[in-house]
Amino acid sequence: MSDYLLEALESPTSDEVDRRLGLEIGPIEEMLLARARALRPSGTMASFGEVLHAGHQTWVGLDPQVLNTPYHELLELVAGLALRPDDLVIDLGAGYGRLGFVLHALHPRVRFLGHELVRERVDEGNRVLRLHGCTNAELMVQDLTSLEFLPPVAQFYFLYDYGKVEHIRRTLKQLAAIADHSRFTVIARGKGSRSIIDLEHPWLSCAQDQVEQNYSVYTF
Repeated sequence: MSDYLLEALESPTSDEVDRRLGLEIGPIEEMLLARARALRPSGTMASFGEVLHAGHQTWVGLDPQVLNTPYHELLELVAGLALRPDDLVIDLGAGYGRLGFVLHALHPRVRFLGHELVRERVDEGNRVLRLHGCTNAELMVQDLTSLEFLPPVAQFYFLYDYGKVEHIRRTLKQLAAIADHSRFTVIARGKGSRSIIDLEHPWLSCAQDQVEQNYSVYTF
């Protein structure tokens, strides 16, 4: 099945990859936007997610190809990681789990766990992961801002600008606590998370070993 995924990932655009894999991202995001507009007719992208998801910024109304990391970028960064069989990769703000498909295609024995707040995205991602036999990849509904949540110990963490600045700050503090007894790699995508790392987390910023236009890699 990974051969089929690799073939799909060679498609020229990310929306074409989604189509070939069977991900129905556009209709789901349109449905979420319609629900938000019905509840808050004068709302904006800054508030649509909040009205649907108890005050959380879930980027409802954002173009799906902006909401999700492009496949070509995921292929590039995964190819540059020293992944080993049975490593655990945790995606903090996973959307539809695009990273899980890339990992299954390139490293089928690597385990992928994606945390995402929006249930509709989780359900769709899991449906298509199962469709393609991605047995080591799973999405779960998770509020990353919950006081009861602590990221599991893993070898790799993908961190996106998934919500508000204070939420990203909290996640990085949690990773700092894990760093007291474990070593791992953080891939930070987005200006917000990278800026917070550079300004507030020297233990991680000094471990930076790769800088790209949209993401940085920190091996601690």
